[in-house]
Amino acid sequence: MADNVHDLLIIYTSKNGRTGAMVEPIRKGMEDAGASTLVRTVEEVQWEEMLSAKGVIIGTPVRFGDVDWQIKRLFDVMTFQDYPGPLSGKVGGAFTGGGRPGGGAELALLSMLHILLNHGMVIQGNAFTSHYGPVALRDFPEEEVNAICNAWGRHWAELVRRLNPVG
Repeated sequence: MADNVHDLLIIYTSKNGRTGAMVEPIRKGMEDAGASTLVRTVEEVQWEEMLSAKGVIIGTPVRFGDVDWQIKRLFDVMTFQDYPGPLSGKVGGAFTGGGRPGGGAELALLSMLHILLNHGMVIQGNAFTSHYGPVALRDFPEEEVNAICNAWGRHWAELVRRLNPVG
């Protein structure tokens, strides 16, 4: 696979480290399932990387029960340049880090999924773990969060494989 083409692109920002700490177990799950990955912060990501990936997974901290402003800006400004259509059909997903239960983590995930759906991306829930995407909260055991993140990484990699069969 060419250096600039990857199965899955993880784009994230992290305010207190929780969202950032989720990236490695998600990436590992993806790669364990055979997917090539690229990880970028929201400040680093290039439009061409988003276009060339088969899936784009977004990590956002909970910001007042919503998506972080930098992630929102990415989709309001950068991806709007060719809207609609350039991300259509790609796998999409989201993960988030928040403070405590009831602090808006599921709202942030659903807000991010709505953004991805508006771009025509393919979203699939997971009946066996966190339904909308992984969530790390302040007092959740790290081992449990890592296991959920890893399972979701595999989940997204398997979805990319099903939607992009080889041969």
